[in-house]
This record gives sequence, C-alpha cells and structure tokens, in this order.
Amino acid sequence: MKNRLSIAVLVTGAFLACSKPADPTPGTDSKYQEEGYIMASISQTSASETYYAGYFPTLPSGSVDLTTKASYSNFVPRTAWKNYLFGPPLVSDKKLAKMAVVKATGAIEEVASIPLVDYLQAVIIINDQLGVYSTGGNRTLFMFNPSTMESLGQIDMSSAQNFPNNDLNNYAYLTYRASDNRLFAALYTNSYKTGQYYDAQNVYVEVINLTTRKWEKTTVYEQATYPFTRGANNGIVDEAGNVYIITQGQYGLDGQLGPNAAKRSKPQILKIPAGSTDFDKSYSFTPVTATGLPNLMFQLLLGGVYDANGIMYACLSGQPDSARLLELIAKLATNSITSSEYQELSNLAFYDPNQRWAKLDLNAQTATFISDMPLTAGYAYPITYKYDGKIYMPVYNTSLKQNGMYSYDPATGKSTSLNTLAAGGMITHFFKLTK
Repeated sequence: MKNRLSIAVLVTGAFLACSKPADPTPGTDSKYQEEGYIMASISQTSASETYYAGYFPTLPSGSVDLTTKASYSNFVPRTAWKNYLFGPPLVSDKKLAKMAVVKATGAIEEVASIPLVDYLQAVIIINDQLGVYSTGGNRTLFMFNPSTMESLGQIDMSSAQNFPNNDLNNYAYLTYRASDNRLFAALYTNSYKTGQYYDAQNVYVEVINLTTRKWEKTTVYEQATYPFTRGANNGIVDEAGNVYIITQGQYGLDGQLGPNAAKRSKPQILKIPAGSTDFDKSYSFTPVTATGLPNLMFQLLLGGVYDANGIMYACLSGQPDSARLLELIAKLATNSITSSEYQELSNLAFYDPNQRWAKLDLNAQTATFISDMPLTAGYAYPITYKYDGKIYMPVYNTSLKQNGMYSYDPATGKSTSLNTLAAGGMITHFFKLTK
C-alpha cells in the first residue's frame, strides 16, 4: 500500500553546479511567453504514465483535450515564479530545472538547470535573487539565484533534528515568512521497514534565518505526524505573520482508525504565531472533526491555499464511510482480507469521490464544505491556487463525469465549473504566468 499511495509524493535530489546560463530578463524580445496559463495532466496505466501540458493565452474553459498539446516523460514542477516554472527536468534526471513556454511553439522547454546528486524534493522562490530547494539527501537545503540559476551555497543543517536509523530525513514542506525573513522547513522522516509514510510521533520544523542564511533552531509539536500536503505545496502564512503547518496524520497505515485513533494519527493544522519561532502548543485545528464528521475511519486533509482574513481552502474527507468500506476494514482488522479486497479497500478509501473542498477559518477553527462543488477523489491531485482573487480547485468524480477545474469566488461564495478535461488523464497542475 505504501508504494501504491506514494504517487507524486516522494522525490529526492542534491546540488553540484549550474549547467547553462539562464534566459535573459523577460522583455519584448523574450522567446518565452510572459502571460497566460499552463494546465497539465497525467495519464496512467499499469505499465506507464504520460504527462501532458498545454499553454493557454486566456483561462482554459469548456472542453479541453490536453493530448493535442505537448507530451512529456516527466512534468512535475514544484512552483512557479513570474513566467517560469521550477522543478525536476522534463526528462527524468537529477536536476533543478527552470522551464518556460516557447512563444513560437507553445511547448515547454528547459531554460537552465542545476545538476544534483540526489533527486529534487521541494523548491521555494523568495525573490528574484534567492530561492531555496531541498533534496533527498539527509537534511539538505541549498540556495540559488532563480534569475541567473547561480548556486549560492548550502545551508548547514547538521544541528537539525535527525533520525539516523530511518532511511529518509529531508524537507518536503517549505514555508517562508516575509515579516522576519524566516524559512520553516518541516522534517520528513521515513523508514522503509514500516508500512507508514512518516516514522516519528512528533512534528519537527527547522527554522532558518535567511538574513544570516543560517539554521537557528528546531521547534517541536508533540503528537502530530507527517507535515506534508498532497497537491500544490502552498505555504500557509496569514497577514499578521502566523505560520500554519498542515499535518496529514497516518492515513490509518499505523493501525489507528476512526474517532478513537491517537491524536497524532489524525489530520491537524498547527500554528507558529507571528513574531515567534515556536509552535503554539495550545493550537491544534482538526478540520475533519470541525465539519461534523469525527467518526470517519479514514480522515484526509489535502491540498490547501491561503486566501485572506484567516480563511484558507482545502480538500477534506466529506461524507460518511460506505458500508462496503467498513466491511473491508473489519476484514483487514481480522487479517481475513484477500489481496483483491485490499486493493478495493485502497481504491474506496483514497480514489473514490469521498472528499469535498471546504472553507477553513483558521481563527475560529471551523470548517464548512463548499456546497455547490461536488464530491471529488481527494487522493487524485488536489492542487489549489489563488489567482486574481479567486480560488482554483479540481474535481475528479468519474460517476458524475467530472474531471476539471472549478473557480470559487470568496466574495460571492459561489463556484463555477471552469473546464472539463476531455482527454489526458487527471489534472495535476494549473499555473498562471505573469511578467
């Protein structure tokens, strides 16, 4: 199950040097598109997977066939900055690639890259002169210039939290707070000997001072696990400077299921208050419980993007467990489940449309489902973006023949179906390009 559920979650990477110069500063003579949108998808079979990505000068609406656009063997950007994308290269390799849309063809190409000794993990762009990326190497963080793609050195993380007996200790979740120029890097630690993704009983977040470019401290929240958000990894920081860390819990992989599961095994949102670099130990927001569904066996908190005034949006477990799901869980508990039933259980729990997009009030700790958006398969690719005052979220529901992006307007509380993916698999990315 661990392998089945790890699509697009775990990748690794590290640093050597720049491979070629970056594209000149965007201007009228640039060969790359400076405005518009990129929508991408993945088509998967048991034997292979193909990525599609297309450029659109305006919001892609109606029926969209991404197979008529370009296909790639790899397309998993970690972030966008202005009119560039940053992430693993288009051909699977150990590099941090800077990518853009070619005006003449509409295809995406690599503009420049930094070769690595491990696979790339996470990337965050601070400004035109500074970006930070993590790799699969043990506690590795590197700095670079996103404009020139020059390497700016490694941050010494040797004093940070480490679990030497685990196979992985790296940073998959990076959040930046501008008010004091601090970077928060959440530790991901995992042992291949267990069936769960995260092998610790607490959350560890490293604090890096980007003014001095040095590690400062480790802040710990006890009884919370797996600080990561499947889908777009948007840092959650409000206007005051409060930092919110999304934690997944254990998906039931540790045997903790339902309302009586250990607190650490359930999804939570944690808080590092403005002006502080330590967790607020009194703050633990459990959104699934807040929706009125505390008894669900599998509880998911996926995606996530901040809007304003303490409001964020995320994808949550959104309906009572089905009778068949409960039947299969009972078989699992008594070790009487067959391999085919186990696969059915996985599909029901993670890929059936059991989740809903929800509005979360981080101050009041309340969660409300968006009523005019249908159920979705949250363990697909629950990307979330905010552009021009609106929130963009995908819905994947095969029974309703829904497979496309929705636009939600916080001012009116109304959502609109933006497009439907006619071919190309499931939507994985949706970026807006700016000058």
